[in-house]
Amino acid sequence: MKKLIMLLIITLLLAGCDTNKDDGNSGDKNIRNADKASGYQFDYNGVAIHMNDNAEPIVDALGTPMEYFEAPSCAFQGLDKIYYYGGFQLSTYPGSDGDYISAVEFTDDSVSTKEGICLGDSREKIVDAYGNGYTENSASLIYTKGNSNLTFLMEENAAAAIHYEFITD
Repeated sequence: MKKLIMLLIITLLLAGCDTNKDDGNSGDKNIRNADKASGYQFDYNGVAIHMNDNAEPIVDALGTPMEYFEAPSCAFQGLDKIYYYGGFQLSTYPGSDGDYISAVEFTDDSVSTKEGICLGDSREKIVDAYGNGYTENSASLIYTKGNSNLTFLMEENAAAAIHYEFITD
């Protein structure tokens, strides 16, 4: 549990302080749409969530969060925001024309990836679902697809944390 808490804290710090993120100033919505098609997608109650997508329609579709947190961004003008829903938290970063999805972190085993993986699932089940094309870093399996990473923090050969994250080149 301590590792999970530390991963969450580190993730929040890194997500808010990554100065290489697209700040939304490019104005090229076609690039964002191409990124959506090529990256990992988290689905929750019929709402498709892609990394670096405009947060407003997603947050509206998800409804009122159980909790909400915001803090001044250390990388952008505006506020980094975290919305807490049943089973996961959604993190955003500010762009010039709104907020964008930076990460989704599972908080319990009531949600699963599109491929059916949830917290507690075995390494074998993860590799069966996603294949061997991962990078292993410490105790994590990191899958990269398009503009996103899907990370599984492993403890005793089981997923202790699952994290989607927006990445840039």
